[in-house]
Amino acid sequence: MVSPLAKSLYFLEDLGFFDVVLPFLLTFTIVYAILEKTKILGKTSEGKSKTNVNAMLAFVMGLFVVATQQITDAFKISLPWVVLYLVAITMFILLAGSFMADGEFSFEKRKGWKIFLTVMSFLAIVVIFLHGFGVLTTVIGFIIYKWSDTLIMGLALVLVIVGTIFYVVGKKEDKAT
Repeated sequence: MVSPLAKSLYFLEDLGFFDVVLPFLLTFTIVYAILEKTKILGKTSEGKSKTNVNAMLAFVMGLFVVATQQITDAFKISLPWVVLYLVAITMFILLAGSFMADGEFSFEKRKGWKIFLTVMSFLAIVVIFLHGFGVLTTVIGFIIYKWSDTLIMGLALVLVIVGTIFYVVGKKEDKAT
């Protein structure tokens, strides 16, 4: 038996709430917040951002997003995975914090973790959105079947070069006293 809440979600889905309203609100909110924060369209004489212009531009961009079915489909596929990744990272930090002597997981003390998680998050978001647009399997197939040997050897060479540069530049010189 379907619950009343599930029925209301099915009703909203049939109404197009998840295809039109939510992608529009998400796009509008993000674009408007960025425009307000950066003041890229200029400031008023009081130094405040041009709120009306920012709102109009965010509105138009939101409409362009919902007018393109492929983008809204990518939102519907990608955003649940982004949230799942966020929950996984949060659980990892909770577990890592439980093993810390002081009981606190802080990125200020562990710069390596901060860089690692930032790079992993960037790669995860790229993979998630490639999947959302339906090109992930094409990219993986291209890498595996066309360039496998060349790509692996090229990446290994780049890693050796970058590692050598970090080793040489990162060396601490002994200070003469």
